[in-house]
Amino acid sequence: MKILFPIDMTHPAGSNIEQVSALLPLADREVHLLYVNEAWPAYENVLGVSGEFADDWSKIVDEHAQKAMVEAEKALAGKCGRVSKEIVSGPPALMIETVARDEHCDVTVLMPGKHPMVESMLLGSVSGNVVKHGPGTIFIDRPKENYPSTLSNVLIGVDGSSNAKEALLQAVELFHLDRRDVNVLLVHVVDVADPIKYVSPIEFISAIEQNLILEGETFLADAKRVLADAGVKKVDFILRKGKPANEMILAAKELSADLIVIGAEGRTAVQHFLLGSVSHRIAMHSPCAVAIIKKENKPS
Repeated sequence: MKILFPIDMTHPAGSNIEQVSALLPLADREVHLLYVNEAWPAYENVLGVSGEFADDWSKIVDEHAQKAMVEAEKALAGKCGRVSKEIVSGPPALMIETVARDEHCDVTVLMPGKHPMVESMLLGSVSGNVVKHGPGTIFIDRPKENYPSTLSNVLIGVDGSSNAKEALLQAVELFHLDRRDVNVLLVHVVDVADPIKYVSPIEFISAIEQNLILEGETFLADAKRVLADAGVKKVDFILRKGKPANEMILAAKELSADLIVIGAEGRTAVQHFLLGSVSHRIAMHSPCAVAIIKKENKPS
């Protein structure tokens, strides 16, 4: 398994790696370090006519990149099977996605900083774009001062789809849920579509909701059986009513979850807009780490 770990100027690589490795096992896995020298066309045009300073700036950036790589390699010593590294220039999100595909990475790790609410809502962050378009599994772990020392509580979204069932098995393999003393809570959220609520009689809405509850209970029981067969011992489940993303985030807060695992349909912008709004909202607003497991988990 190959894990892509982008690093940059704004976050210390050592502490980031410590935090990620507490949740995501790195042993016997290859970590590909990626430093993206962000391309700012307007600034590059100015630098290009600034004489020797342009060369000095390039040298400063390269030295900083090399220093960050050395720091990250030291932090990874003894934690993973192999380390490879690469320095590229360009728009960060695009370069991360491109390298993830070219290097056939199974997982891309993101450590987003604190962004204004407006930026998150407009999906303008690097992390937001990688979540939408990146291949494989996207693992988002927000920097915290008091991060968990080990994975204890995991919340997994269940919706009855083949993608959600595949995400269960991928989560077991990726996070070693069958080898660790973790509590897994399966969550299914019943949500009657707003158009139906607005135009249907109360009795009809109640009947639909009851059918969805029965269906959800079946999904949860099936998911629990899948995890039990995979060797995961501590599994419970809960059914909630409301908007899926909101209820998943609330459940994560109530559980004090270390990790949310969800499936996501498709990789294109149109597919994501139609099918992946729940996973994207959870990724943007979750109080803990999130693993978004795409339908086609292995990058093409």
